[in-house]
Amino acid sequence: MPERFSLKASQRGKKLVKEAWKRLIMAHGTTIASASDMNEIFLREASKILQPDKNWDNVSEEHCAVSKATLKRFREAKERITGSTFKIFCQVLNLNWEDVAENEADTNRDLSEAPPPINFYGRIQELAELQQLLIQKGCRLILIHGMGGIGKSALARHLGDRVADKYERLIWLSLESSPPFQKILIKLVQFLSKGEQEEGDIYQLMQYLQHQKCLIVLDAWEDIIENYSEDYIKYNFLVERVAKESHKSCLLLLSRRKPDNIAILEGKFVSSKKLLPLIKKDVKEFLSAEGLFGTDIELEKFSERYNNPWILKRIIQSIHNVFNGDISPFINNGEVTTVIDELTTGFLNQQFKRLSQAEINLIYWVGIRRNTALWNQLVQDSKQFLTYQQLFETGNNLIIKHSLMTKNTEEVSVIYILEPVILKYSNDRFIAENYAQIDQVFQNSIINGCELFITHAFITGYPKDEELNQEQMRRIVKPIEKMLLVNFRSQQQLENQLKKVLSLLEDKGLSQGYASQNVSHLISASKQI
Repeated sequence: MPERFSLKASQRGKKLVKEAWKRLIMAHGTTIASASDMNEIFLREASKILQPDKNWDNVSEEHCAVSKATLKRFREAKERITGSTFKIFCQVLNLNWEDVAENEADTNRDLSEAPPPINFYGRIQELAELQQLLIQKGCRLILIHGMGGIGKSALARHLGDRVADKYERLIWLSLESSPPFQKILIKLVQFLSKGEQEEGDIYQLMQYLQHQKCLIVLDAWEDIIENYSEDYIKYNFLVERVAKESHKSCLLLLSRRKPDNIAILEGKFVSSKKLLPLIKKDVKEFLSAEGLFGTDIELEKFSERYNNPWILKRIIQSIHNVFNGDISPFINNGEVTTVIDELTTGFLNQQFKRLSQAEINLIYWVGIRRNTALWNQLVQDSKQFLTYQQLFETGNNLIIKHSLMTKNTEEVSVIYILEPVILKYSNDRFIAENYAQIDQVFQNSIINGCELFITHAFITGYPKDEELNQEQMRRIVKPIEKMLLVNFRSQQQLENQLKKVLSLLEDKGLSQGYASQNVSHLISASKQI
């Protein structure tokens, strides 16, 4: 095998190293008190081979000829280390380095930070479109964006496997937790130079992209654009260079949000693809492959309710656990149960943390109308709190940037809707926040003027819709009233406290908003049996 500048263990090699490490620990027996002791012994042995003329017996690990960080990289096999050090480490472990090192073909692909391959369902059209952008159109920069859990990483991994033979080099890097730009740049330069360069700059990186056909996948791009810093500027500078300069490679970005600068760059060599929820056909294929069964009607209804792959997997597992894969008991009176467990709630909490208050408010306004909201109704509902331009920009952000709101264009007029799970989650969140804010007013007799029970009508009146209003009473007003009632001995006590809030609103001169009518609805609900 020819001399190679840097090496990394293959998956098989990683297992061999792990087994050899265990044998080494057993060989030293009682002399090993901790993992740190084993590291020190190992590094001394490696140092003896590197510099045999020096006495290494009593040297601490900090002063060995090789560092603990290099040993960690060797064992984790996520990054390459120099070939000479790699071979010495294998020698200490009594392993043949050629059995441990990844082969030459492996060095052209680095998927160590990519998600593992999984069973992949549907997305036939999306795959075809992306392949065309990559191969036929030769796009330099492609953005795949969509809400969390929608399947961006799974799609990109499947896409990468399908087009790998069209590229000389393929690397996947995760940007989760916003790694420093220089760290990512070094990884790219080391990979594209096959370890011949330990460091480099953007100019050198662009040289590699021009002379080799490379596919670079950067996952979790949203973590970069949400942390405006000097690193953010550097990342964006790289994106602009990749988009504007002539080369034969492609940078594939995966993001929950669509950044503004990508929209500006879009053109002949720059494209974006918004990933939507799975279509019914794909959901049914997913259900069948995962062992769920039911009637055609039940499967149809289920696929309408659940179409986010991450959430879908959670629900499928729950149905297996409780009903052995039969979705029939999951259908209640012809309606599919909307289940949001603790993990799903945490998942959606993370989505909402990325939103502005105006964006959250708009989701609530849409949710209150139970997916029947027309544009002019949203204008009416929000006009005291958002200008027309603010509403327009906020709606655009939720649809394009965050992918949390969609449009139903099948009707004569466009209707703005939330996916069923998001609708359920946002309704529960709206109820909980209103309860907490009203309870705070009960305790402190202070109203700030921006509380949700001021900014959002619990029961809409434009236009009057008796059926919708009854549903709003059942799904919003009554749940809030029940939560408040827990803190009182009787409904009369709650009613008296709500009347005090009405007096407080009058004393403060807070006529703006929906507070008075909302409190009146709560009083009305408290009188109902």
